[in-house]
Amino acid sequence: MTIGTAHHSGFRSVTGWLLENLLARPDRRSRAMPIVVALGPRGTGKTALLQEVQRRCERIPHVYLDFERDDIGTREALGRLAFGLSKAVPQFGRIAFPELWLCMLVVGSSVHINAGDRRQALSQLRSILSRNQPIEQNREAVIELVEFAGEVASGQSLPGWAAPATDWLLRGLGRADRWRMLRHIDKLSTTRGKPEDALIDIANWATDGDANEQADADAIFCEAFLADLRRAYSGFNRSRRTLDCAVLLDNVHTPGGQRFLFALQQARDRAADPDPLLVFATSRSWIRYWSVSWHRPGGSIDDESRRPDTHRTGGLDWPSPRPPGVVDEDWRHGSIDESPWNPWYLLDISHLPAPDVVDMAGYYGVHREAKLTDFVGRLTGGHPGAVVDVLAAASSIQPPDSLRRIFDCALPQQVWTDPNSLPDTVGMHSEEQVLQDFVEPTDLRDLITASAARNMDLLYHPEILDSAAPNGEAVLEALRNDLWIRERPGDDPDFELHPWLRRILLRALAARELSDPRNWTRTHTLCREVYQRDGQVAAALYHDLALGNIAATIAYLRQPFDVGGAEFDVLLAREWLTELDLITSAPNRLPLDDAPIDQVRELVGEQDDELGASLAWLVVALWVTSDPLADPEQALYASIDGEFRQLAKGRGRGAMLLYERAERYR
Repeated sequence: MTIGTAHHSGFRSVTGWLLENLLARPDRRSRAMPIVVALGPRGTGKTALLQEVQRRCERIPHVYLDFERDDIGTREALGRLAFGLSKAVPQFGRIAFPELWLCMLVVGSSVHINAGDRRQALSQLRSILSRNQPIEQNREAVIELVEFAGEVASGQSLPGWAAPATDWLLRGLGRADRWRMLRHIDKLSTTRGKPEDALIDIANWATDGDANEQADADAIFCEAFLADLRRAYSGFNRSRRTLDCAVLLDNVHTPGGQRFLFALQQARDRAADPDPLLVFATSRSWIRYWSVSWHRPGGSIDDESRRPDTHRTGGLDWPSPRPPGVVDEDWRHGSIDESPWNPWYLLDISHLPAPDVVDMAGYYGVHREAKLTDFVGRLTGGHPGAVVDVLAAASSIQPPDSLRRIFDCALPQQVWTDPNSLPDTVGMHSEEQVLQDFVEPTDLRDLITASAARNMDLLYHPEILDSAAPNGEAVLEALRNDLWIRERPGDDPDFELHPWLRRILLRALAARELSDPRNWTRTHTLCREVYQRDGQVAAALYHDLALGNIAATIAYLRQPFDVGGAEFDVLLAREWLTELDLITSAPNRLPLDDAPIDQVRELVGEQDDELGASLAWLVVALWVTSDPLADPEQALYASIDGEFRQLAKGRGRGAMLLYERAERYR
């Protein structure tokens, strides 16, 4: 799906004030700033947000790199970033990277072949350094050298193009610059001895070293990259380079992206001075090294852990990724010289608040009435990509009745990036986008089955998961890592699926054939039995109601009202409302042919007394309207309001809570 920059009104605090603050150079000095990472599952508009940041950075040195499109290592990534940043920009000029190019040139040469013979290696190195031209003017030649790095086996020589390329790259570098590079190169390595020895070791580690030596070589390249940037913003250039430069990294959840981001952060941590670099990244998965000081959504916090002293999280203990709406508050207490966040600032962009849904409705020309935007928000759980799809489809239909079948509605062609290869309905597109990460058929089957429960508990019950080798714990871990789990706050936090993902899974559950051993009826029956055995009556009735067993729910919920002379006090009323909310949030697969009020009337039927009738109307109306597809126009709200008020009459102090609840539906 395409989420344009116009759809990111909710991120103005990020693309506006925060971006300006991160790029600023008070008194023309660099400051230690965190790496900013925008997080969210598939379809949340991370790339679109990064493109908006890129647009805002068009007048300063900046470069964009997508690690999902290009599976590259740390050294090649640094090369591409340096090439992008070395593009001439008015006022800022051209940033040079002599130390980084020197490292790359040496690695791309055959110096490592003779690393065992120090004398011959030194002779070859001096020969390389004796010829020069500005590297930034020979981009393709350097790319070839970088790609060639590490591929020259012992006893082989460089291909024919290497010698002239080396001559082109080095001929223009003057004696003073060569001396300056060699003077500083010893700072890039822990190797004792002359700078030339350090260069030879870099070539050897990068080409023939083990995993640790390869990582050391990557670290040296990162340090060279940052050292060049610091030098580029010093001296005469300090006055004209008034804003930091920007590196924009998309999809850093890939293996190469994770390694690069960690190597860059570690190089920053080792440096004595800050660098003039804004790093803004995106990820659709949690990366383990963030857990040192941040709370992974859907995971537990290890109270015994202690974050490093150098890490700062805005004065908060183990914060979850921050929603854009709190950016101003997060940075308000920071000083000019020291950021309140280090080395990470994680943003959660997986949820669009209601005002932003309203803005997006206006963008699509949909009438900005509260009922429509509330319908979209409840249906999608605020998932940005889903909001785009639903609003785009709604803009071409006539509500209200058609909204009930929004999943069958065609999407306008402008929503697609490739209209010839993508499905044409909201439902088909949603399934393709949301479920593509679940590549194992057995895992997907178990996930669809487990979606019947309101939380993730069923993934721990292999007797309900009927795949050949159920592994619910692994499925849950994948959901957590891919940021599909939400936490319901409380003393004992409850973990549940993102509403949009669960909506897609429940549709798949309802579509299973009657012959399927885990069809809708069989799955909810098994779930009810699990909770009945555990004595969780309300949770069991949740699945009873999903099966259409209204009578059992009415019988249970009327018990407090049938106790003669007992006052319906505040505590009892609060507990009763909590159970009512749990039970009536059950999913349904009711037909969408009849109007909501007619559907409720048919389900309620004839009741024995007035209390039973009021409870039945209240329960069924709440159950139906809890599904936005069943009552998109909120036609049942008046009935719910009336039944709450009817039940509240003469019920003691607890009636106050019933009246307050009724107000929600006025």
